Amino acid sequence: MLHLWLITAPDDFSAEFDDIEQMFSRGLSRLILQKRGRNGAPYASESEYERWLLGLPMECRDRIWVRGTPDMAERLEVRGCLCDSSRLAGDIPPSWYRINTVAACKSVEEITKLPPWVAGALLGPVFQPAFAVEPVSCVDLSRLESERDSINPSKVPLILSGGLDEETLPSVRPFDPSGIAVLGGVWNYADPVNAFIKLNRSLGNAQLRP
Repeated sequence: MLHLWLITAPDDFSAEFDDIEQMFSRGLSRLILQKRGRNGAPYASESEYERWLLGLPMECRDRIWVRGTPDMAERLEVRGCLCDSSRLAGDIPPSWYRINTVAACKSVEEITKLPPWVAGALLGPVFQPAFAVEPVSCVDLSRLESERDSINPSKVPLILSGGLDEETLPSVRPFDPSGIAVLGGVWNYADPVNAFIKLNRSLGNAQLRP
């Protein structure tokens, strides 16, 4: 079974919290809180994330990873964080080791340099993201194929992201990811809850190659 990681829509919308609570009740166990910041910042600030989290029951935080750093995740009392791989290199605070940290990687090379304590590597985009304002550079899937053994998913669980939905899912199954992270594949639909349910069911039926 492939794990489904849902990334929040980059901007808030009126039914967002209701939709997310419904998805939690329908099996969502991994939500990545990733929002645009104010004044052109790529990501929201800790205080902005804190305000956003108030829209959900406290018990939901055990299923949320925030886009930031391990210490931010600890202060916000969420399950873990999605942290840029570059911030995990070199000396890091000892307190970071106790936080469930997924590294955000843009290349296969970044994965091979990750410290062994990280909980996973989110690699992407593998396809053009639906929410991208302009074309972005995608992961070299041919290199991922040739270097799969060096990545060693059994030690660093691989999560693929970017442009993934029911149609593109068959293209990434051969890479044996532990999960996929989806944004437009759910939020681009008029009924995102139903889109989540359908995608989650299809992942549950997927058979990973031994």
